[in-house]
Amino acid sequence: MTSSAPATTGPPRLAIPILFAVVFIDLVGFGILTPLIPFYVERLGARPELITLIIAAHPLSQSLAMPLWGALSDRYGRRPVLLASMLGHSLAYVAIGFAPSLWFLAAARVLSGATSANLSTAYAYVSDVTSPAERAGAMGRISAAFGLGFAVGPAIGGLLAGGNTIAEANFLRPALAAGAFSFAAFLAILAFLPESRTAGARAASRADGKLRGNFRRVAGRPVVRLMLVMATIVLVFMSVRESIFPLWASHEHAVGARTLGSMLAWTGGLIFVVQFFAMGRLVERFGELNLVRAAMVCLLVGWLGHALASDIPSLLAAMTVGAFGTAFFQTCMQSLLSKRAGQAERGVVLGVYQSSSAMARFVGQAGAGTIYGQAGANAPFLLGSLAMVPALLLSRAIGRRLEAPAAAAGQAAG
Repeated sequence: MTSSAPATTGPPRLAIPILFAVVFIDLVGFGILTPLIPFYVERLGARPELITLIIAAHPLSQSLAMPLWGALSDRYGRRPVLLASMLGHSLAYVAIGFAPSLWFLAAARVLSGATSANLSTAYAYVSDVTSPAERAGAMGRISAAFGLGFAVGPAIGGLLAGGNTIAEANFLRPALAAGAFSFAAFLAILAFLPESRTAGARAASRADGKLRGNFRRVAGRPVVRLMLVMATIVLVFMSVRESIFPLWASHEHAVGARTLGSMLAWTGGLIFVVQFFAMGRLVERFGELNLVRAAMVCLLVGWLGHALASDIPSLLAAMTVGAFGTAFFQTCMQSLLSKRAGQAERGVVLGVYQSSSAMARFVGQAGAGTIYGQAGANAPFLLGSLAMVPALLLSRAIGRRLEAPAAAAGQAAG
C-alpha cells in the first residue's frame, strides 16, 4: 500500500532542522559510549562470548519494544514517544557509568534498548511532514544526524576516557557525558519540537483495531516481507562487525581508545556527508533499491578489506568503503518501506522494520563473540562478505515485485 497524501500542515518549516538537532544531540551520547561498551564489560571480568551477549541486551529489548512504540506514536503522537526515548537513554547511560556488576550493566543495556524509539519515530515524523517526492532527501538528512552523532560521539568518548591504553581509560566520564547529551535532547524536544500528527490522524489510528493485528498485516505483505528478510541478513552482519570491531582492532592492531574514537569519527563523518548532502540527488538519479544494492556491494568489499588489512591505513580504506554502504543502506531502506505504508500506519510500518532490525542486531551481537572466539579473529568479516550474496539475490526478487504493478498498469492502458 502506498501513500500519495501530502504532508501535514501542522509543524512549521523548521520542524526538520529541529528534529535533526535533537537526534544529533542524542546520538552524540549514544556514540560516546558505543565503542567503549565492550571494554566496560571486559573490565568487569567477562570473556568475548559474554561481552557480546551483554552488548546484545540492548537490541533484544529494542526489538521487543519497538513495534509498540511505533503504534503508540501513530495513536498518541510522535513527540511524547521521542520524549520518553531521550529520557530513558539518559537514565540508562548514567546507570552504565555506575554499574558495579555485570548484571547491573546488563539491566542498564535493557533499559537503553527498551527506550530506543528515537529512530523509527524520527523517520515517522519525517514521513508525516514531507511528500513522497521529498521523503528520501529529508530522511537522508535525519540519517545524517545519526552519522554525525557517531562521528562526534566516539571522538568525545575517546578523549573523555583518556589513557594511553584501554586499561588506563576512565569510563565514568564518558557515561555521564552521554547521559547529559540525551537529557539535553529531551529538553530540546520539550521546548522546541512540535507534534507532527494531527488530532484527526491520531484518532484514526486509535480506531484502527488491535496493535497485534496491525503488526501482522504489515509483516504479511509480500514485498515488505522480502524487504525485512533482506534487511535482516545485512543488519545481522553489520551488527557482528560493529560489536566485535573495538575488541578486534585492539587485539589485532593494538588500537587504543583515542585512536579508535578517531577512526570511528572519520567513518561517521563520511556517512554524515553522504546522507546530508548527496542522498536526495542520488535517490533521484538511481532510485532507493539500486542504492540498497550498491550498499551491499560496498559492505561486501569493505568487510573483506577488514580481514585482509595489514596496517591502520589499509584498515581505514576498508572502513571508508563500508561507510558508503552504511550511508546508502540506512536511508534507502527507510524510504522504501515508508512508501509501502498508508498515512495512518507509518509508525507501525517503520516500527516493525526497526523491531526486525533490532532482532537482527541482537542475533549478530550475541553471536559475534562466539564467531570471533571460536572461528578466528577475521571470521566475522569473512562471513559477512559471503552473506551479501544471498542478500543481493533477494534484492532482485524485490525489484521484480515492485516492477510488476507498473508493468500490469502499462498493459492495461495499452
